[in-house]
Amino acid sequence: MTYYEQLVQHAADAMDRHPRSTIALDAETFEVIGRSKDISKVVPKMDAAVAQGRTPVILEKPRHPETWIL
Repeated sequence: MTYYEQLVQHAADAMDRHPRSTIALDAETFEVIGRSKDISKVVPKMDAAVAQGRTPVILEKPRHPETWIL
């Protein structure tokens, strides 16, 4: 499985677990860094992750079916 396939799978899993939240996912480990309905509450967690050398990926579950282009 390629990196992008893993990223999409972990992103889909995280969005299914937290369907109405903005999610910050670590790009390397696919660990959920933070989640909240209000993105301003996720920003401090993302900033802390960046300070540790991690790369956050921001996700939100679409309200309607979408096609992803990476």
